[in-house]
Amino acid sequence: MVESLTKNLDVIKMKLVDAIIYKRGMIMKKMKKLAVALILLLSTIMLYGCWFETPRVNTDSYFGDVKKGRTDIQKLFTMMEEESNQNIKRDFNGNSFSEETQNKLLKKLKGIDYKIESENIDGDRARVRANIKGMDFNIIVGKAMEETFSYIHEQALSGVQISEKEKNAYFDNLVNKYLDQVTYSDRVSYIDVEKVDKDWIVKESASISKLLLGIDEYTFGSENQDSEAVQAMSLNTPFTVKTEMGNYNLTIEGAKAIGAGKWYEFGVNQVVLDYNYENISFGVNNVTMLYIGESAFQVLDDEGNIVDTYPTSEESRIPENIGIGEKCSATVTFKLKSDSKNLNVVFTRGSRKICKITVPIN
Repeated sequence: MVESLTKNLDVIKMKLVDAIIYKRGMIMKKMKKLAVALILLLSTIMLYGCWFETPRVNTDSYFGDVKKGRTDIQKLFTMMEEESNQNIKRDFNGNSFSEETQNKLLKKLKGIDYKIESENIDGDRARVRANIKGMDFNIIVGKAMEETFSYIHEQALSGVQISEKEKNAYFDNLVNKYLDQVTYSDRVSYIDVEKVDKDWIVKESASISKLLLGIDEYTFGSENQDSEAVQAMSLNTPFTVKTEMGNYNLTIEGAKAIGAGKWYEFGVNQVVLDYNYENISFGVNNVTMLYIGESAFQVLDDEGNIVDTYPTSEESRIPENIGIGEKCSATVTFKLKSDSKNLNVVFTRGSRKICKITVPIN
């Protein structure tokens, strides 16, 4: 009886051992499969780069770094200078600012806001549409330059010669002061992104300086215009602008009221201004491109009130950089708080007023 019981216990022990061994084997097989899967995943990432990198994601990261203060101030001005004429490079560059002013400018850049809206990929190139609430640094520079020129002129009349170092210091002090009053405006543009060694890299250009700072070559008075009365332009008639960098046409097509829209504000209506521009010969060696966005227009209502822009746009009429021989149809939307029947539009380049027109609102 005891002997039979012992044998049964031995059988049970052997079955338990076999079961444990089987379970361990199954666990080991599953762990091996998991390890193989992880190795394959890591190999794929190493081979093709980070799978989550896209033009849209990397552009978002680029502007995110700017907002966090991780950007090169000098580079922002170099982008603009590379597409500007030699007079601008000689008269103005990022080195015109002291370290204190550059640090203050970097701090103010943290106040930008942005939204990456879409991407269009064509092989190793892509265009990303970005909506940026960027600095109106062009206004600050314009005011500082005008005051600096007035100061130099006054000193010259008094027989005092101002050195280049003193001019730069005076200008820098004004920019530093006006940075405390900086405003921000919405701008929409397309960013070029290129694939380099399997990584999507944002192409740094003047368009980025324009988005972030509101500056381009026109900010520094590169237009070859006299300081005479602003010329009048006619509706639906091309107005030719002649510059040192070539010529282009601007045509104002009309204005229409479209209601409050989704950015509703009490007592405010949206008014869309339609326009187009054509690049006749503008550009240095056909590299510098023509761009006319909302910041090129100063608008007043019939009561003389400044009319601000609305952050809306028509997908088919977005302002774009265009080369010689190309044409772009665009719109800019304004918010009208009065019962004005017209938009009084002045086309500007930097601090210069080029032409004006009164546009009836339909």
